Amino acid sequence: MSNFLAHFIIFISLIIHSSASFAAGLDLDPEELKGSSSKKTVAVLQNRFFLKAWRPELGLLAGTITNEAYNDTKFHGMRLGVFVNEWIGAEFQHILTTVKNSTDRDALNKKIYRDRNDPSKLVSADAEVNPIHGMQDFVAIAAPLYGKMNILDFALIYVDIYGTFGLSRVKTDQGQINALAVGGGQRFYFEERWSARLDFRNRSYTETRAGKDSRRNAWTVDVGLSYLFL
Repeated sequence: MSNFLAHFIIFISLIIHSSASFAAGLDLDPEELKGSSSKKTVAVLQNRFFLKAWRPELGLLAGTITNEAYNDTKFHGMRLGVFVNEWIGAEFQHILTTVKNSTDRDALNKKIYRDRNDPSKLVSADAEVNPIHGMQDFVAIAAPLYGKMNILDFALIYVDIYGTFGLSRVKTDQGQINALAVGGGQRFYFEERWSARLDFRNRSYTETRAGKDSRRNAWTVDVGLSYLFL
């Protein structure tokens, strides 16, 4: 994931640099609005100069599951979505994971004991875990909060803050499990077609531990890059 982030930051820097002169012309000049005879300050907040309704979105993402004690789970995937107006849409995500033991689990596996019922048998203190191998999300998106940032009078960055709610299919060692997916995030538009996203999501589902049903929450964070067609 570190290589992904490095390339991602370099790519975004190139976009900002190449679009700086273009972005400077996106705002209206307050002097033109108030006139030469007026001394009152005029604040201008425009909407985006482009629309996103009914424009298919294709994106890539990479991230990690944040609340695992015995697994270190990284993931990557793709997303496909569309907004029906400027703030309501739907999205599908397909995610694959890479699972490794955490340092805590490796430490547990190094502790070897003789089985109480069979002293000739050696066992470890390994924890019972159920690693996640993949996720598929079908969610609705609501993005009612909108703004923009002016970076040192160099470039304008349009921003959406959004929430997500829907269903997920989580693939684990126990098979495909239905989950409830709830989250939110922030999107940064660098021009009419390209945007970056920071996304937080929780997938809540029931798995079996020690022979009993147990509720599990898988918290994820990811960064992504998306392209709006049309």
